[in-house]
Formats: sequence, C-alpha cells, structure tokens
Amino acid sequence: MNTQSPLYWLIEIETYDFAVGAFKGADLSGKALILSSQLWSIIRETQVYSILIGPGIFKGVATRGGIHVDVLEYISCLMFDPTQLRFDEPLPQVDIVSPEVIDPLGTRKQEEIVTLIQNLVIERGNVLAGDSLATVQPKTGVPRTVHIEEMFKRINVSHVSGEQRAKFILGGANGPIYRPFAENFPKLRLQQTERTKVLATPFYKFSSFSDIEVMCDWMVVEKAGQDSKTGMDAIGAEYERTLEVIDKAQDDYIFEL
Repeated sequence: MNTQSPLYWLIEIETYDFAVGAFKGADLSGKALILSSQLWSIIRETQVYSILIGPGIFKGVATRGGIHVDVLEYISCLMFDPTQLRFDEPLPQVDIVSPEVIDPLGTRKQEEIVTLIQNLVIERGNVLAGDSLATVQPKTGVPRTVHIEEMFKRINVSHVSGEQRAKFILGGANGPIYRPFAENFPKLRLQQTERTKVLATPFYKFSSFSDIEVMCDWMVVEKAGQDSKTGMDAIGAEYERTLEVIDKAQDDYIFEL
C-alpha cells in the first residue's frame, strides 16, 4: 500500500464547453492546487484517466461570449484525460506536462560542487601570462598586463528546505489561491467525503463525489492487488488517508502567510 507523504501540485487548467453551476458551455481557465501523494491512474472498462486525490482548490474564470464569471471551488479530486489535447496548443487540458510539485516535508540539503573561477588580474612589470588580454606600456612608467587567472574550487551549495520553498511559491504570486485553501482546511475534517466536489474535466463539470456517472466502478491501477475497493470507496479511502496524513503534520502543510 502506498504510504507516501502528500505533495502540493499546482497545475494550469484550460478546458472548454464546461458547466459551472447554471453557467453552461463555458471556457474555463485557471489553476488547481491540490495535495496528492502521487499522480494516480484509474481504469473503467476501456476508459483510462489520470487523477490527483486529496484536498484542493480551483480558482479561475469561466467565460462565454462576453460574460465572465469568477470561479472558486474546493475539490477532493482532479480527474483528467491525459490524451485530450487543447484545440489550439499541443498541451493537455490539464497541463501535467510541467506542473509545479512541492514537497513541504523536504529537508534542507547541502551539495558540494566543483566550479571554475576566472579572475581578471592587472599586474605591473614583465608578466608571463598565458592568457594575456592586453599590455599597456606608458612612456615613462612600468608596463601593465591584463590577463585571466583560472582556478578550480570546491564550494558548498545549500538548498532551501521544502517548507521554505512551499512558503515562497505558495505565498507569493500564488497567495490568492493558497490563502482560501488554508483557511478552508480546518473544515475538511468535519465534512463528509461524499459532499465534496470533483473537478472532472473528461465530464466537463464540477461533479459531486457521489455522482455515479463520474465516480462509479473505477479501479485505481497502482493499488490493484493490494486493495479490493473500487470506485467511490477506493478513491474515498485514498482521500481520507491523505487528509489524515496532512492533519497529523498540519504545521508543515498549512502555514500563515
């Protein structure tokens, strides 16, 4: 059974003919932020989709004609078809090609590297320099030679911790999506999974977690042979597991900006 710690996934989304409440046939664009242990695969008969499972949020805009509607939805899953391309760009509806993936539990690391340092040196007198750039000979003075001095040096590079990186990425330009997510998180333990929303791009809607059309009969491929649950039970169990892990290490995942 997978026991990985959840990661923050920050992903661009652009999809079409989407239903947002009573607003039908809209173009939807924005960002999803979701905590998931990994990118899962689910299969139902001949359908194979990808899914991120865990607490999350979508913030964006739905557009139809000249009408623009701001969208903010709290989600428990992000489901998408990795083979479905945008109409005008060679990228998926959900840009999993280049997501920002952040591990708040990542530790600070130090790495030793060897670098070549080049110093520009100016010396007076008759200098034997292999890489002489210029020599200046004043009429009444000592000649000056400009040359490059090269040396190899070992230096230590310190990488920031996962928590610091998370605060930097989520607290900066992504603050407008992270802040409502963090504020809503304490409510999740009191909310039944069945009452959460799923951003289901293959079905062009935010569906209920208990929507049979969207959630029924899926098998989580990575858990086959380890877990007999399917559909809502399988996905719900992973959501609850993820939520429990985050809740136990809440200070590492949910922070004030």
